[in-house]
Amino acid sequence: MSAVDLARSSLDVGDIAQAITLIVAWATRNDVQQDTMRRARCRLPRGHVWLLARLASSEPTRLSDLATSLGVDQSTLTPQAQRLECDGLIAREPDPRDRRAALLRVTQAGQRLLCRLHSARRATFDALLEDWSESDRAQAAEVLNRLAERLDVSCQRYLGPATTVAP
Repeated sequence: MSAVDLARSSLDVGDIAQAITLIVAWATRNDVQQDTMRRARCRLPRGHVWLLARLASSEPTRLSDLATSLGVDQSTLTPQAQRLECDGLIAREPDPRDRRAALLRVTQAGQRLLCRLHSARRATFDALLEDWSESDRAQAAEVLNRLAERLDVSCQRYLGPATTVAP
């Protein structure tokens, strides 16, 4: 690879890193999150929604296994799981491999909430990208999905299988 090609490759990677930084900053803005939650008629704290989405992508699962795959301590997730259970959004069932343990699964009410959140987020993106051509949307979707898969594989090296569903 020539010095020019190497410099251009580094610039491209820098551009990608900068774009991801801006996207993450936008997606995690309090006002953006609150608007999505308001439109979805969701009163849960964001961390609870995050856990609900992760459970939906890996259920049924033990809370301890989910904590391990996310790289957090189980004690971090326990209060959130308890609230989700009290709200009827997740349910516990006996683990057939170990009756002392419980598996968590998302209830129909939890699935409905996740669908409302997904619809609210999609409506936001529809508005943001309304002036993009179908070709531009398709190209962005393809490239972003490839990047997401690469990031997921990278996470699996460190933490085991990741759960990459976003509300």
